[in-house]
Amino acid sequence: MSKNAPLIATAVTAASAAAGFFLLQKRAKNLKGNSFKKGEQAPIKLYYYKATGKAHQIRLALAAANLDFTEVPAASFPPTPEEKALWRKLGGNNTTNVPMLQVGDKFYCQSAAILRTVARMGGLMPANENDIDAMYFTDKLLDDAEDFRSEAYKSFVSWGATKEAAENFEKVVVPLHFTNMERQLKEAGSDFFLGDTLTVADIAIYDAVANFATSRIPGDALSEYGALKAFVKRVEANPGIAKYLKSDGYAGIMKFDLASLGH
Repeated sequence: MSKNAPLIATAVTAASAAAGFFLLQKRAKNLKGNSFKKGEQAPIKLYYYKATGKAHQIRLALAAANLDFTEVPAASFPPTPEEKALWRKLGGNNTTNVPMLQVGDKFYCQSAAILRTVARMGGLMPANENDIDAMYFTDKLLDDAEDFRSEAYKSFVSWGATKEAAENFEKVVVPLHFTNMERQLKEAGSDFFLGDTLTVADIAIYDAVANFATSRIPGDALSEYGALKAFVKRVEANPGIAKYLKSDGYAGIMKFDLASLGH
């Protein structure tokens, strides 16, 4: 081995470290425009329909994070060919791309990815994103909420679902999922699912419960789920969410109601 080998190895290591540090600095510089510090927020636009649907948990997350946003609703449902062409051009996917979020000159699509992006923008992720268990539980709850929404969409009589499908949703699907949510909330032993601070997981569960079930079922659908019922009230008491729920923006969108289950 050459006598200079140790020196060469040291130089290579130093060069690699310097290159890595340079890349991190470059990445930080590129992300600096998306730091979303108060007073430096890039304009945010949300493209969707004038309805709760798949975009509503995103709206709630933006509200909870106190990130101002403007709605860019479709002129109609279904959208016009021109609108779909524009969404594809802006979002880049061959699908319609909505809900779609615009932050400055950047576009984000896929509702689950957007929700996580907003959570990171607004500090709604668990305090320590290196905590594997906390991040797993967050992802699990997001999937729990999405599983419930998927089942709910099968029950819309107003969109062609059968009376049997609607009854199955009320009598089988809702108790199954509400029991699971109630259990996990009790096991957490805190105001919210991941402690005493609202996170994106709480927003996703709240949206699934409030917008896809309780607003569609007569009476008090949470009467047998005391922990979940109290949880819903705590989420609605969040200052940003409370403000949004009283806003003209929220008043102006279509909500899923009793008629969607044939009541």
